Amino acid sequence: MSRVVIAMVAALACARQAHWPPRPAEHPPTPKELAFYELTVRADDPAEREAFARALEARGFNVVDHDPYRGQLEVFLTHEDHTLVATLRSDDWFVDEALGSTVVQLTHTLAVSQRVADFIRNSGLPQQRMLPGSMRLRSPHLPLGGHPGSGRLAGLPPG
Repeated sequence: MSRVVIAMVAALACARQAHWPPRPAEHPPTPKELAFYELTVRADDPAEREAFARALEARGFNVVDHDPYRGQLEVFLTHEDHTLVATLRSDDWFVDEALGSTVVQLTHTLAVSQRVADFIRNSGLPQQRMLPGSMRLRSPHLPLGGHPGSGRLAGLPPG
């Protein structure tokens, strides 16, 4: 049994690291959908960062110049050999990845991505719903400040 476990660990440890392949959406996000979430762009080179930000804005992304707020998006532009890699994250959770030789290619891949469409249309990632502080016990949308699941509205005597 222990030999099997050691063999599996060794095989996984030696496995080649790979990137997520692109998944173009059948119904890509619209420019209005892309603009719904703020996007912070990060890159080591300020000129690359600026060029990538301009390309993202041209496709409809809402690029901002501050640290991302909770639930918003952040994209990191890095280099691997002669390839540009854009890694899109939200609250440090992986959303999508794009590879290309130009920032325009990266932008196109992210703009038509099924993972980005799912993120937008599902209001984030399922993992983000379980973060501490993301679950509210009181809802400002319930009449008179009622509590979900209580079966009554605030201000009414129990029936």
